[in-house]
Amino acid sequence: MNIIKEMKAHGPYIRFELGLDSLMDEAYRRESLRRALAIYRSIFGSEDDVIFIHRTSHSKSEKRVQKIHLKRFFTTRLRLLQSRTLPYEFDESDDELYTREWIVEVKTKELRMPYVLESIENGDFIRKPTSGGRIYLYNKSNDILFHMYDDRGCDVFSSDKSALLPLYHLHRKWILDYNRYEIDSIFDEGLAGIVETDEEKKLRWILDNKKVSDSGINLRRVNTCHILHHFEIPSENADKFEKEISFTSFAIRRLSITDDQFTFIATKTQAIALINYQTHLMSMFGKKYGAYKGWSFDKA
Repeated sequence: MNIIKEMKAHGPYIRFELGLDSLMDEAYRRESLRRALAIYRSIFGSEDDVIFIHRTSHSKSEKRVQKIHLKRFFTTRLRLLQSRTLPYEFDESDDELYTREWIVEVKTKELRMPYVLESIENGDFIRKPTSGGRIYLYNKSNDILFHMYDDRGCDVFSSDKSALLPLYHLHRKWILDYNRYEIDSIFDEGLAGIVETDEEKKLRWILDNKKVSDSGINLRRVNTCHILHHFEIPSENADKFEKEISFTSFAIRRLSITDDQFTFIATKTQAIALINYQTHLMSMFGKKYGAYKGWSFDKA
């Protein structure tokens, strides 16, 4: 059974943001590792049975494939090490590439997890240790697959969404906002059930694209901005609205109250090229609690 393929194709998932654009250098790395380790520890108990999976992909024309050193990821001697060759994991129809997979079954306590996570994070940096490939951890005891793909984030899958629900609640603030609406819908919480019509989506995209065009910002160059989203929320919904926005990575601020209505601003510093996902998310919050009044920006 190809656990990874089955989980990715059919399993509910949560995508977490690890590295933060607002941090730099060592602060960025430390926060990425801190979050990854916290998520991992929320999933794996020391006595859980774990399948450690290491994958690399190669061209069939390669004459020599670099040897993978797996012992360094474990505190004990490796037992029952298995390997196999698979179709290229990112496109099984590609006949020029293939994926090599190594599998080790261990207890959680036998993994050098801080080292494993650091080696994954270093994949995009010129520093050691590095993982030498992609690492997946499948917890057989609770049917959860953990995959930190690099310093930016990690995915967690399961064939049973109830197994992921405690993780969704515990680290809800770290969910990647780009995928938040979809993930809320999986768990029937948050913005689940709040729907944008095709006409609303079309109008939103037109307004977003016009504002970006009018700004004169070149999206092919660095286009980071302080993006501000404006809301008018009835007073009876204000606390609930503020609390739910606080579960995202947007900063929320109350501005004023008039006629039993609050005005709010939700802000995030990010590339303005990503404005469409932001306005979708914010307009759904506006629909749920009051009214979304659009966005503005300041250049970073």
